[in-house]
Amino acid sequence: MTQQAPQAPQTPPAPKPRRVDASMSLLNNLMAHPIDEGYAVAARTRSKQGGKQTRSRHRVLLTVAAAVLGFLLAVAAAQNYRSAPEAEKQRNELITRIEQADTRLGELRSHQTRLADEVRRLQASGLSNDSAGAALQQKLDDLELQTGAIAVTGPGIKAVLDDAKDADSKEGRLLDVDLQQLVNGLWTSGAEAISVNGHRLTSLTAIRGAGSAITVDYSSLTPPYTVLAIGDTATMPARFAQSSGGRWVQYLVSNFGVRMTITTEESLLVPADATIALRYAKVRTR
Repeated sequence: MTQQAPQAPQTPPAPKPRRVDASMSLLNNLMAHPIDEGYAVAARTRSKQGGKQTRSRHRVLLTVAAAVLGFLLAVAAAQNYRSAPEAEKQRNELITRIEQADTRLGELRSHQTRLADEVRRLQASGLSNDSAGAALQQKLDDLELQTGAIAVTGPGIKAVLDDAKDADSKEGRLLDVDLQQLVNGLWTSGAEAISVNGHRLTSLTAIRGAGSAITVDYSSLTPPYTVLAIGDTATMPARFAQSSGGRWVQYLVSNFGVRMTITTEESLLVPADATIALRYAKVRTR
């Protein structure tokens, strides 16, 4: 009888490995899906409705703002329309007052000139009695000529300067510096007395720009500008053409259309400076 060899004991199969967090499946599910699907759907629906409501609210606010702005503009326009006649009336009254003041100023200056002429006649009659008085009178005449205190007549140059025909062109519009260059050129050419539109130029005269106007002695002038210069007509025209002022004006004429005419005159009248005032120093005694 054959004896079977004893069988080796069978090794039981290894147990299937388990996930470390297998016992936490409920917690994992809660972590992966913290919100129920129903809540998510409701949230998406509410966000769409909220966007529509926000846009609608913005439209309402814009409409209200536009209506308020239109109302304010309408009120402002109505107020301007009602106040326009009153503003125009005040403007006309102001213009009238300015014109009256200018007329009065002209009358006072004319009266001042007449009184100054009378004083000079009396002064000349008092100094003409002897040679010393005549020499003093000649010195006074020379000083008054240089300071512009008396009117001057004689031959000279007449220059008329005007803007270019295209008044809208800034390059063709005369400036205060252009008139300054012209006057300085005449002084260096030998002019003894100069006036611009009837205003005598002295060492105290200012030629300035005020907006679009040119002022001489703080009086606004309008083009054309008539410049009278008394001097030697035999030499002044050529000397002026060669001066820096003459070249400046000629440059404006050639490049920017500025209009200028220069003529020699046998007799010109340059008035006295009506605004001149006597200034003197006093000696203080201790």
